[in-house]
Amino acid sequence: MKKKGFIIGGICLDAIVGILGYNHEAVRVVFHNVYSPSVKLDDSSKWNGGKAYEKLPYSETSENDYLDLYVPDSEEPMPLIILVHGGGFVYNDSQSRQAQLMYRYFRDHGYACASVNYRLAQEAAFPAGVEDVKSAIRFLRANAEKYGYDPERFAIWGESAGGYLSVICGASNDEEFNSVPFIGEDKNHPVSSEVQVILDYYGCMEFGTMEDDYRELRIPKIVRWAASLWLQGAIKDTGYEDVESYWMRKDVKTLTEDEKNNYSPLYYIEKNLTEKNSPDILIWHGDADLDVPYLQSERLNALLTRIVGTDKVEFKLFHNYKHAADQLYSDENLGILKEYLDEKFA
Repeated sequence: MKKKGFIIGGICLDAIVGILGYNHEAVRVVFHNVYSPSVKLDDSSKWNGGKAYEKLPYSETSENDYLDLYVPDSEEPMPLIILVHGGGFVYNDSQSRQAQLMYRYFRDHGYACASVNYRLAQEAAFPAGVEDVKSAIRFLRANAEKYGYDPERFAIWGESAGGYLSVICGASNDEEFNSVPFIGEDKNHPVSSEVQVILDYYGCMEFGTMEDDYRELRIPKIVRWAASLWLQGAIKDTGYEDVESYWMRKDVKTLTEDEKNNYSPLYYIEKNLTEKNSPDILIWHGDADLDVPYLQSERLNALLTRIVGTDKVEFKLFHNYKHAADQLYSDENLGILKEYLDEKFA
């Protein structure tokens, strides 16, 4: 069966090569999307290394406002990684494949992990998802002593749409996107949504610019169309051409400058962050990504380097990695990520 799959894949690749002709860059990118190594996800859901709290509600705003919390056994409070799943604002939940690959590794290596569920575009438009995640951060900080992790060592990780949410949550201040109350919140005793580290995996940072980016990268429209088919079902019959417009309930091509700022993580970076007042930021992206062009991460890195300085920002571009590539979640790469976090939280 596996051999048959490779044969079919080879035939499809030959057809694509014929269409793309001498566009060697596009052929390279397509090849590494068709043939991408995978990491095996253990089917077992049992964990004996600590306490697990699944579908723990953090807000009463929606039945989808819950998180899955994993706290390893330890005599001392440990750092917490807040995980924000991707899925184009329309798919996935707190148990997405990428979130599982993250928390299964890190909970076994001394980190508490909270995988956050949030309202998708089908339920509520922007800024609902941002406000949900910030509500979850405040909930987690307010309950740190109860569950046993350190409220002063928070990292937020997100991939794809979750990368966008992680950056905008980490860059906005406590007065921004704070209208979703967490369970037990007392407005007379405010709790901060601050994080100490942002981990952005191939996040979309600028709506309405991706087609221009792919044109610059010499990726034909037909390739982009094929790569985005997995998202099309979610916006069918909505009247919107892309998931970003659906999530915002506005056409990204017609945004005013003020609207662009309101939705843009880059705006909040420029508005709120300084060299002395900024989390540490790590950005990882693959150069064979057909869902979010890596130029978005390059521009994010350039902006952050200018605003907060080189000591606060680390950017790595992975050659031949596709969008959400399993290789990013290999033990080797997660080990590199752990070393980075160990240093930041030392």
